[in-house]
Amino acid sequence: MKWTRQSLLESVKNRSYWTNTSYFKKLVKWAFNICDDQKKGSVTKAELYVGVLMVHLKLAKYFGPAATFPPTREVVNQLFDASDVDKSGDIDEEEFITVMIVLCSQITSRIVAYYTILIMLVPYLIRLIIGFLDFIGVDVAIMGVDGLFDKYAPQILQSIVGLIPDETWDTMPEMIVSLALFYLVIPICWDWMDSYFRDLAAKESVKQANIADTTKETKTE
Repeated sequence: MKWTRQSLLESVKNRSYWTNTSYFKKLVKWAFNICDDQKKGSVTKAELYVGVLMVHLKLAKYFGPAATFPPTREVVNQLFDASDVDKSGDIDEEEFITVMIVLCSQITSRIVAYYTILIMLVPYLIRLIIGFLDFIGVDVAIMGVDGLFDKYAPQILQSIVGLIPDETWDTMPEMIVSLALFYLVIPICWDWMDSYFRDLAAKESVKQANIADTTKETKTE
């Protein structure tokens, strides 16, 4: 979905509650002042992306991993182009704030979704995956590999592996599945969710902008 200046403004009207808080306003102003290191009152496309990353890292300090999945460079560039109406290659502080509001509006729902998944879904999903692996015989294959290791591996390597407690080996499959979920599956899910809801918001904003334009034309006639 291609963003326009009008769709940006319409999206800001439907901003989430937390982007109206004083904390968010101070955070965005802090990010702008750091990015605008030359104090010219505007930032470039690259500086905007740096500002987005800084805001997300700052939020992650208080809200955890749910806030550490910033939008892609492509999305940020699209919003920059929509804000840079005069094509000067810079956007001012007000436009910077507008972009931040659009990008951060989904963080609240993301945090709720993240911890809901973390507490309610992930433990059951891990058990399901481990059970499936046992069902297809992965545990038998691992035992076979273990037998080959005991038979052919160098003695010094066997001694090093022997230092690892049995409890660690018992929980190793669960640890591997958990890491795969947190570092591969969940980030992909967040990217998809962000892309879907941002496109949805953009379409709604364009729709509202078109309605507003039609209303103006009707009044003019």
